[in-house]
Amino acid sequence: MNRVGWEPIWASNHIPGRYASFAVPNDSVVEWADSLPAGGHVLDLGCGVGRHVIYLGSRGFHMAGADISPTGVQQTQAVCAERGLTFDGQVCDMTALPWPNANFDAALSTSTIHHGLRTAIQHSIDEVWRVLKPGGLFLVDLPDTGRDDYQQLRAQAAAGQIHEVEPNTFVDERADSEDSDGYLPHHYCDEADVRDLLQRFTIERLWVTDHIDGSHGKWVAWARK
Repeated sequence: MNRVGWEPIWASNHIPGRYASFAVPNDSVVEWADSLPAGGHVLDLGCGVGRHVIYLGSRGFHMAGADISPTGVQQTQAVCAERGLTFDGQVCDMTALPWPNANFDAALSTSTIHHGLRTAIQHSIDEVWRVLKPGGLFLVDLPDTGRDDYQQLRAQAAAGQIHEVEPNTFVDERADSEDSDGYLPHHYCDEADVRDLLQRFTIERLWVTDHIDGSHGKWVAWARK
C-alpha cells in the first residue's frame, strides 16, 4: 500500500465526508476568500480531492493545487473539468513546489500542513512565502496543544502505544488505529510555535477554533507576505 500522504484514503471508498469534493467549505475559508481580490490566482496546498479548489474556482478564482497524492489531484482535475473550472494541479511534496517565485495572490492550507516533522512544516511555509506575490495572503490552520486528543496522544506515547517522534509530533503505526491517517506525523502547536513558524509573515489574524468535543481545535492564521 502507498502510505505517502492521503493516497490510501483518496484511493479508497472511505473518503471522510467532510473532505469530499463537494463538501461544505470551512467557515474560515469562506471569510478569507471574501477578503481576496476578485479573479486572483490562488494555491491550495494539500488540495486533496478538490473541496476548496472547487468552491474557490466557482467563485471566479484561478486555482492551482498541490498534493502528494496522485489520486487526489486526478479526482480534482476530473471534477474541475466537469464544471468548466481551470485548475493547475501538481503532484508534489509541499516542501518543493514547482511554481515560480511570486506567482500567487493568495494561498491556503487546511487540515494538511501539520502532517510532517516540524522542519518539513517550516520548509513548506517557506515555499508558500516564495510563491506568493508581495502582499499575498496565506490562510493556514494547525492543531492546538489545547485539544483533548493531544493529551490522549501524549498518554499513548508515554505508554509505548504510539511514537512521539519529536516534541508535539506523533505517529500511530498500529494496524487497528482509529485514526485513518495516524500513520502520518501529526504536529500540534501552541501560540508561540505558530508565531515562530510564520515569523517571515505579518500575522493579521490569529485565533483558535472550537473542536467538536468542546475543547480547543485549531489555530487559524491569516498571514501576509
